[in-house]
Amino acid sequence: MQVNATQPVLAVFDFDGTLTDRHTFWRYMRFIVGTRSFWLRIIPLLPKMLSVILGITPLMQARLAFIACYLGGLSVEQEREHAKYFITEQLPLWLRPEALRRLQWHQSMGHVTALVSNSPENYLIPWGQAAGFDYVCGTRLATAKNKLTGGISGTNCVEREKVTRLKSCLSNLDDFYIYAYGDSSGDDALLGIANSPFYRNWY
Repeated sequence: MQVNATQPVLAVFDFDGTLTDRHTFWRYMRFIVGTRSFWLRIIPLLPKMLSVILGITPLMQARLAFIACYLGGLSVEQEREHAKYFITEQLPLWLRPEALRRLQWHQSMGHVTALVSNSPENYLIPWGQAAGFDYVCGTRLATAKNKLTGGISGTNCVEREKVTRLKSCLSNLDDFYIYAYGDSSGDDALLGIANSPFYRNWY
């Protein structure tokens, strides 16, 4: 399908496994609590993990148990500092060069770019802004009294929620010719609205 020369173009990217070569959120939690503490704390969560593998517990439900275990009670200021170091010291090691080249091509063409991911906005937003994205949407970690509660605010930014969140930024999606890049079933809804969907590939 050809792009209409007068039609604005939107390029939407997933993050984990698309712009990066691995999942980042559990590594972020490990970065915050330290490797030894991370593995010690995971022991009580092993039954939950087995339940996910057996198809008894939904993955997103189990994910909440991990957030509560590793991030609950952390002050907003502490977590913000962790995020700052994480995006400068860890994330650059995991970025896919070919993905960044594709992003930079869209930006050089003047296309609107959006980053929509299930990763938490706490590190997704500062990284995405530094990378030049026009819009960044992710899962929102809940806070109360200047601390992380260990829960999320709203819904995990996955599946149909990715499209919903994108529409909250750009309500007129039908006006755009859309490129979408993803790597998992959690991106199916996003790829489904694209004129040019790319699943685990760039061209």
